Amino acid sequence: MAQSTKTLVKSTVVNCAFNQELEGVRWLERSHSCPYKPHLAFQRSRMLGSLELCALHIALFDCTLVANSSLRTCIALLDSICIEVDSLVSISYGDEYTATIALITLAQFYDLPLRCFTFQDFQLAPTLEEFERLVRIPMKDKSLFEGTDESLPLEVIASALHMDEKEAKDNLETKGNTKGFSLSFLLERAHTLLKAESWDACYSAIALAIYGVVLFPNMDGFVDMTAICVFLTGNPVPTLLADVYYHISHRYTKKKGLIACCAPLLYQWFLEHLPKTGAWVEQTDVSWPQRLGSLRSEDLSWYSKEYINVDIIFSCGDFLNLPLIGTQGCVNANPVLSLRQLGYPMEGPPEANSLEALLLLDFGAENPSLFQRIKEAWKNVNRKGKAELGRANGIKKEPYFQWVKERVQIIKMPFVIRTPIPLPEPKLTHVPIEEMEELKTTMAKLEKENEELQIKLQQTINEKNNMKWDLERKEAQLQEHMEKFNKEEHKRKKIKVGLEQADHCLDTLKGQLRQAQKECQDNERWWHLATKENKTIRDTLGAQIKELTNFVRHAKAEVDQERRLKKIAIEASRVSPMIWEEKCREVRDVRESVSYWKNQLESLRQDSSIWLKERDYVIEDYESFKKTIDFLQGDRDKFRAKLDGLVGFCNWAAKELPWRLRDAVEELKEDSTPPAIINYVLLCKGLLKRFNEELEELQARKPVV
Repeated sequence: MAQSTKTLVKSTVVNCAFNQELEGVRWLERSHSCPYKPHLAFQRSRMLGSLELCALHIALFDCTLVANSSLRTCIALLDSICIEVDSLVSISYGDEYTATIALITLAQFYDLPLRCFTFQDFQLAPTLEEFERLVRIPMKDKSLFEGTDESLPLEVIASALHMDEKEAKDNLETKGNTKGFSLSFLLERAHTLLKAESWDACYSAIALAIYGVVLFPNMDGFVDMTAICVFLTGNPVPTLLADVYYHISHRYTKKKGLIACCAPLLYQWFLEHLPKTGAWVEQTDVSWPQRLGSLRSEDLSWYSKEYINVDIIFSCGDFLNLPLIGTQGCVNANPVLSLRQLGYPMEGPPEANSLEALLLLDFGAENPSLFQRIKEAWKNVNRKGKAELGRANGIKKEPYFQWVKERVQIIKMPFVIRTPIPLPEPKLTHVPIEEMEELKTTMAKLEKENEELQIKLQQTINEKNNMKWDLERKEAQLQEHMEKFNKEEHKRKKIKVGLEQADHCLDTLKGQLRQAQKECQDNERWWHLATKENKTIRDTLGAQIKELTNFVRHAKAEVDQERRLKKIAIEASRVSPMIWEEKCREVRDVRESVSYWKNQLESLRQDSSIWLKERDYVIEDYESFKKTIDFLQGDRDKFRAKLDGLVGFCNWAAKELPWRLRDAVEELKEDSTPPAIINYVLLCKGLLKRFNEELEELQARKPVV
């Protein structure tokens, strides 16, 4: 078991279905009866045994039930993909080589127009319900994969994998024309998270690795963006079924090529219908073409009782069959041919319009309107159940049987059946009448017990279904709670960022307030200096005016003295010559004195004119300084009042904001945003608005000063 666990999921590519290395496949060419059948090969995947497949499913979809040992087993399975292993894995009906041959042989029975596998007297076609049961992933109420999005936001990928965006960006690689993660990175991350007991992140890494290398293999050791997109939908079942039909149909159209779908899943589906006991199983020495070619309708295990009375997806939108979207393109499935596999009867030939073929390459690059129509059709899923399809008995009726036989005559079987498988001949046994009566009694008793057991089985199935529905409901509730929690966490982060921005704005406003206070102090200092200078100028001008007044008074006195001397001179002219001569001499002296004083008076007048001009200048400067002083005197009280208001407001905000913040934090709830937080944000906005208005008013007044 340990060896098989290590050698499971290794995927390798076979370039040709009939490669010389596969010596055992050469008989296919010799056994072909239809030369037009294509040569196909499957992308060889290590076929998963039942225990290993169960472990992978548990890790993917029942993460709450996983023990540490199961996680380690899943990681070991994925680790083996990176190692070349020669040994093969034992599974039912032989080893991995046998499984590969079985799938290649099965592909030869593919009926391209009808999208099914046509045998001698029956048809098989994989269905959504069967794949859903095999992978244990419910499809209900889940989004549908609608194509690869190479521009997928990095935060979406990081959130799904429980990692930060930087780590996702650093490890997202480009390979070919797509992006993705290397398998080694995901496994290393899974190992690290397992040791750290970070369960959700570990589950996500393991699940994505399984998506990339088991369910949707594309490149060795690489999980591409297509697998990531399907992983994000959480609904791989329709995509898995689409890949099976798309790749087989596309390769049939090309007449050759590699079928790159989830081969282990297709093989597991095929095993579900093959006989489990009897002569067919015992013929191990017969080749697979002979074994599959000899299968009859009555040999198969047609349906599981889990499908009884279950509604099936019959069509979508205005399509009469089922359009599917795969990882490479779109293709149709025909559920009308698979009714017997789900327990419903096959009444007769299906209608031709319900078998209309569809194959759209590259997601509708050449026909985008059809691709859009397919996506719209999945918004209206049509289901059918017992009321429309009849009682669940899994039988086929003669009209359908004849239609299949006619279809076989048209398309021909791919192989010539040379060795029919013998059926055991019945042996006649003679039984006495008494023993026969006893056997009848025993049979009646056993039939009664069988009926009771059937009733108990049905009750158990009902209980199981109820528990399954309860589990699905609880999972949906858990998912809803997780979404609510993520939304609330996102809101908390946004509020935290808003608060940090508000704190930053508050710090900026505080700096602006300190600058305004400094400017007010500078203006007050300049006002005191202007007042002091005004007083000094006033004292200087008063002294100069007083000095000029004294000078004018002295000049007037000198003029009066000159007039008086002139009068005396006139009187002296009437005296004797000697007196006259003396008087003339005195007059000359007086004239010289007058001339001297005239010159002095003129000089004084000039000096007075200059001083008067200086006085006018001083008066003008005085008036200017007086206006400045009056303006500053008037605004000083306003600035002081505004400063006091700002200081009081800031003190009030510093006292009030912490209480408001604490109220907002205490009232946080999961249901809605608390009103206290809204009030706090509004308060911060008002605070910012008021500070801006005050600063704008100060800036508007500053140039005037």
